[in-house]
Amino acid sequence: MTQNESNHLAENDLRGGEFVTREGRRTKYLIFTLAEDRYAVPLNQVKEVIGMAEITAVPHVPSFFKGLINLRGKIISVIDLREKLSLKTKSQEACRNCIIISEIGDLVLGAIVDDVCAVFGYQENQIERQVNIQSKISSEYIMGVAKSTDQPLTLLLDLSRLLNVGEIKLLKSGRRNERQNENGNEQGSNEQRENIAA
Repeated sequence: MTQNESNHLAENDLRGGEFVTREGRRTKYLIFTLAEDRYAVPLNQVKEVIGMAEITAVPHVPSFFKGLINLRGKIISVIDLREKLSLKTKSQEACRNCIIISEIGDLVLGAIVDDVCAVFGYQENQIERQVNIQSKISSEYIMGVAKSTDQPLTLLLDLSRLLNVGEIKLLKSGRRNERQNENGNEQGSNEQRENIAA
């Protein structure tokens, strides 16, 4: 997905969480790929989708925490969803990476995925909630499996369960330190200019 496609999707599809058809009420999900498999998250957990951005690394953090991005002046923590879910990796060049921006409590989070496919509405009877999945992905992250006659099986994830309390505190700490560094650099520049002027 290109940057233009990401913007188009965000503007035209990322609206509302439910809609009603003749068949009944449907819940919207954002479908994306990881390691060539299909996953989805509830649309009401998604703020927007962007293309890959420059990521500032943060030291002494888990490998899945890739760093911070500046999105229109807002500092956002970014994780690699593939690494967080312990899925196989492939070369960076082979991926068409996107970042899904979501909000978990008071933390705005970016999740790197391979590609974003579409927004799709599922009825409740199309979702299997009680499934025994032999997967490396923790069952606590899984909301169910969505099935449709015209769509492949899609594993539904709950982004709000991906991070535990300690991990959320760590991401917040990294974001706070980055803001302090920015403020310190700005103050140092101001002092340097004042010394030169004097």
